[in-house]
Amino acid sequence: MTAIIAIFALAGLIWGGILMARGSLLAGCGVYLILASCLGGYFMQFDVGGVTLSLDRLFLLALAGAFVMQWRLKRTTPKPVERIDFFLLGLLAVLTVSTFLHDWRSTSLHDVPVIQHLINGYFIPFSIYWIARHAVLSKQHVGWLLGLLTVFGVYLALTGIFESLGVWALVWPRYIANPELGLHFGRARGPMLHSVSYGFYLTACLFAAWIWRERLPKYGQFAVYTLLPLFFAAIYLTKTRTIWLGAASGVGVLVLGTLNGRTRTLVMGGMLAAGLLVGVTKMDSIVGLQREGTVQDTRKSASMRKSFAYVSWLMFLDRPVFGFGFGQFAEEKLAYLGDRSVDLQLESIRAYVHHNTFLSLLTETGVVGLALFLAVYVGWAVHAWRLARCSLAPDWAKRQGWLLLAVLSSLFWQMVGHEITFTPLDHSIVFLLAGVAVSLHAEFRAPAPNRLSQRYAGYSFLTSGLLARPSSETRATS
Repeated sequence: MTAIIAIFALAGLIWGGILMARGSLLAGCGVYLILASCLGGYFMQFDVGGVTLSLDRLFLLALAGAFVMQWRLKRTTPKPVERIDFFLLGLLAVLTVSTFLHDWRSTSLHDVPVIQHLINGYFIPFSIYWIARHAVLSKQHVGWLLGLLTVFGVYLALTGIFESLGVWALVWPRYIANPELGLHFGRARGPMLHSVSYGFYLTACLFAAWIWRERLPKYGQFAVYTLLPLFFAAIYLTKTRTIWLGAASGVGVLVLGTLNGRTRTLVMGGMLAAGLLVGVTKMDSIVGLQREGTVQDTRKSASMRKSFAYVSWLMFLDRPVFGFGFGQFAEEKLAYLGDRSVDLQLESIRAYVHHNTFLSLLTETGVVGLALFLAVYVGWAVHAWRLARCSLAPDWAKRQGWLLLAVLSSLFWQMVGHEITFTPLDHSIVFLLAGVAVSLHAEFRAPAPNRLSQRYAGYSFLTSGLLARPSSETRATS
């Protein structure tokens, strides 16, 4: 038995080394997203030297090793550092300094240490972004990523539907059926055990499937069309308003960007009419949506956001520039809950982390941190728009710009309604698609004019003509 284990271990090392040296880094990033969603700490975790590891973290280490190996073997495609990269590095620097200038050993209300919050929410996604920025981004490699996300989306949709129907025999991993784990038991929450992360991944995979369908034969496109109701049903079963808004806005972006003529007009008109009809007739039902709690709990959740906004405003007024320190909102907000000058139940937010990513950054890192954060996301949107409209880019690359725009529009609603950075899940898929779009834009955009070359362009033309040796045909003619 020992010999058999040794043989399999040796074979695994050999094939693992081959994959690290020659495998697709972009596909590896996609595989990491799936492992982090399904095979993370809820599935299995173990301690090595006092450090808690899981299968997804081990794979991330292997992926980083593969990146270094391929970089040394010159199998990557290094891209020039863009202005947006400096904004991102500046954001990471501000968050890091803010973390260590305050009590970085403290934990949030979800028992997440501040340093782990920083690593999960920003540094792990940044590693995915950086690998994607320098990975080989051919039409084939990008197609693999889109296909992988489409298949993963089908799995997520089926899992959410089976979960909502109570068909637990068909739900995997098994920990999804445990109501003691995660949040939002009773909604479709998938392997993430959180309806927001699950719904956001589901919508991103839906967008990827829509983009991927354009490179498939007719029967493949028909298969994607038949899967769309499956995605929309699972999105509805999340019972999360920000997910619904994000899906609607993202679909709108894709319809405007990828359809043409009468088809686009009809689809957009139908979407607007349906949205208006639902908004007028079902607004009370949406606000008082019955979820895993009572209707009163749902209305309380909606009203709590006013309390979060008011407390965040008071905290911002006290420390507007650099804030109270990254990860410190859970502790620092307590001093503001006794304010009785407004008709708000401020005490209702005592046991909760922030429900708005933008306001959370504003209170914790001030105007400096929020400005850099917005600069990064606005910059990614600008790169995506320019890629989608780039005349030099092929169609498959332009569609990556529309994909990122759709995902960013969906992400906006999640950040308005939730703090999404406690786990690496939500940011990782955004950083991955942003890395792809920024790199493709850098590859296909028109080269910027060089002032030095412009100054001496005429001189080079004259000297090339005067000093060029005449050809044999020219000498014969003369």
